[in-house]
Amino acid sequence: MRLGQRRGLTDAASTTPARPVLLINPRSGGGKAERYNLVTECRARGIEPVVMKEGDDLASIAAAAVSSGADVIGMAGGDGSQAIVASIASSHDIPYVCIPAGTRNHFALDIGVDREDVIGALDAFHDGSERRIDLGQVNGRIFVNNASMGFYGRIVQSPEYRDAKLRGDRDAA
Repeated sequence: MRLGQRRGLTDAASTTPARPVLLINPRSGGGKAERYNLVTECRARGIEPVVMKEGDDLASIAAAAVSSGADVIGMAGGDGSQAIVASIASSHDIPYVCIPAGTRNHFALDIGVDREDVIGALDAFHDGSERRIDLGQVNGRIFVNNASMGFYGRIVQSPEYRDAKLRGDRDAA
């Protein structure tokens, strides 16, 4: 896991990646990737952007990127997507970068990534420090910071809940 060098993180920087890849969920965070022009920002930094499409299997695409030579992989999306890609990175023992492009970005907050600096988080691909973190597992599913089951787990999956969160975030701003 690579973290941006914020909040006093001092681990030695990892080697410069030869083929960094960022998977992007364009629907996460109400379209944060497009608002921040993430594809263009990736290309300007030598990071290969892979924009997900409706119906794509994120785990398969992440595994294919690693099989094709990605030596650092990241995810721009919510906590569920972060968990899937972090799991693939872990299973291949390559660094993982969390880009806070979801709605709430709980995982980014937990690891000290500035949730308001989506573009700045890209710096972790080249200038980040590497830290090992634990991944959790419930019923065979990997998670990065928390897991929801039962009624609440269903609620957070519904589009109405996600839309309400976005409205709440906009109203609070």
